[in-house]
Amino acid sequence: MKILLVNKYHFLKGGAERAYLDMARILEQHGHSVAFFSMKHPNNLPTLWEKYFIENIDYQDGRLSFGQKLSLAVKILFNFNAQKKLEKLIEDFQPDVAHLHNVYHQLSPSVIWTLKKHRVPIVMTLHDYKPVSPNYNLFAWGKIWEHTSGFRCCLDRCVKNSFSKSLVCALEKWLHTFLGSYEKVDVFIAPSRFLIQKYQTLGFRREIVFLPNPLGPFEENDKKIKREENTFLFFGRLSPEKGVDTAIEALALLPQDHKLWIVGNGPEKKRLETLTQEKGVASRVTFLGTLYGENLENLKQRAQAVILPSRWYENFPYALSESLQSGCVVVTANIGGIAERIAHQKNGVLFEAGNAKALAEALLSLKSLPLDAIRGRAQESVADLNEEKFAQALLRIYNSLIAKQD
Repeated sequence: MKILLVNKYHFLKGGAERAYLDMARILEQHGHSVAFFSMKHPNNLPTLWEKYFIENIDYQDGRLSFGQKLSLAVKILFNFNAQKKLEKLIEDFQPDVAHLHNVYHQLSPSVIWTLKKHRVPIVMTLHDYKPVSPNYNLFAWGKIWEHTSGFRCCLDRCVKNSFSKSLVCALEKWLHTFLGSYEKVDVFIAPSRFLIQKYQTLGFRREIVFLPNPLGPFEENDKKIKREENTFLFFGRLSPEKGVDTAIEALALLPQDHKLWIVGNGPEKKRLETLTQEKGVASRVTFLGTLYGENLENLKQRAQAVILPSRWYENFPYALSESLQSGCVVVTANIGGIAERIAHQKNGVLFEAGNAKALAEALLSLKSLPLDAIRGRAQESVADLNEEKFAQALLRIYNSLIAKQD
């Protein structure tokens, strides 16, 4: 089978890219041919398919002129250049099915129309809420923003606190609702049941298949790593919706022997560093930058617990599934798709999202809990997320769509 995978970034930037790249590896391991359609970028992984990629688009470049910004705004709405590049790739590769991940802004939903024109069945994995809301994470001004209205988005400046950016995203929502772009997708997939329910609550009427992202086999470390009591780890993107400030504020409520390691980078880093000074915990917080693989795994094994203090409706983040697989005690906000995998004080610990005092109390409660038993149940709770099971379910979806084409 020939499968075209589509995502706006072709390097490990976040959860969507991890799912996209893992999917390619799993499909190739099962003997299928995979092609990629994405955007050129200095961090891209090498691929023969890059000759079809669109040029790099950086919407955060502050040096852009008004004309350049206007041109980019048009591309957000409908990227004709992406259509032209994709036409050539389809002609040369002749895919049996296309699987979309995050395509908006840089690629835009225009790619859906091109695939439909060539009668290529389309599967789309939902990583966030963009198909139903101008605000992709339903989070604005430091709190949940649970709306689908473009008018409300402009009024509230729901995208990066900016009227102009909110207007562009509202226009994008209106245009593709009018055109019915997402109606042309054959099958939607979601890694969490929570996201499916939230889409339905927000008025989405298409069926969504539940298929969580898989995990590769966990390799136990032969070396016994001693856990550091009262030491906690956060890893992920440093952005407002991730709630890292809640973790810092909670640390300030704990005794002086409690520490926090922060792994990751993002737009909130400087503000978080300032916050540690304001709260008097700078000496107890260590910013370690971006880490992957063995370096990150060693920290997970050393920390007493992993903290996931998210304040937005998370889907099913790898930070959660990988921490459970590693046998970590996960202390997590009871919000979104995170909470559906955690049974309180069984395979993890839940606390009220955004409540620093509740998080501090949850961390103190670890002293009275059977942590070794929780770690064992944590690993058991993600045993279903194996790659073979995922591959078989995904291929059944592909084959059913291809059969309908015949």
